Amino acid sequence: MDLATTIWTAETYQTFLTELEQAGGATLREHMARLVPTDYPIWGLKMPQLRALGTTISRGDPVGFLQVAGAESYEAVIVQGFVLSRMKIGCAAFTRYCDAYLTRVDCWAMCDLVVHCQQVPKFKPAFLPTIQRYLQATNPWIQRTGLVFLLKFYLTPTDTAQTLRLAASVDSDDYYVQMGQAWLLKAAFPKNQAAVYQLLRAVLPLPVVQKTVAKIKGLRHTSLTEQAELQAILAERRLAQKRG
Repeated sequence: MDLATTIWTAETYQTFLTELEQAGGATLREHMARLVPTDYPIWGLKMPQLRALGTTISRGDPVGFLQVAGAESYEAVIVQGFVLSRMKIGCAAFTRYCDAYLTRVDCWAMCDLVVHCQQVPKFKPAFLPTIQRYLQATNPWIQRTGLVFLLKFYLTPTDTAQTLRLAASVDSDDYYVQMGQAWLLKAAFPKNQAAVYQLLRAVLPLPVVQKTVAKIKGLRHTSLTEQAELQAILAERRLAQKRG
């Protein structure tokens, strides 16, 4: 079917789902089942395939597609995210569609897809309160999505200090949220080492410190001096926790 000209109805959406499932493969399905902790059925399509589908749909009637789209599989939800990422809409509409998308997110891959949202740089200040709302959510996948938005779009020279404060404000014991924090801090380290060191020393919980130190030490350009400093901070935090 021609996704750029399709008039989306329950019937045409069902045809799309049938073709989507048929395009999957058993080998990739098994691999993705090990990699992605989702409760949705996995049909076994590659991410570039899903991105291409979402891009094509966005050139036609993306609003009509999202109105009939459901949560039938991992791939079906991912396609919706890619459609959203290409829609030519303003901040209010983007926020509305993003909120709807996040009600279906249940794994890291669905969260991290928002790095493709081309609209966000056009309304960064207006979208920041929505990100702050995501960071304070009780759903860990929504929290991680907020962190990914910050990582991708708010680590500019004028944004980094505020972004680090927001990332440090996230309170979660969830592994994927903490990895999101560590991922962001790793990206921020070359931009503002002093601020990252301060957060590691006195603000962030030890599990986030451990994950962040490991990620930064893994950077190719982290010097031996920086690695030693990071290791010393981690040792101090471990000792402080042991002492209670």
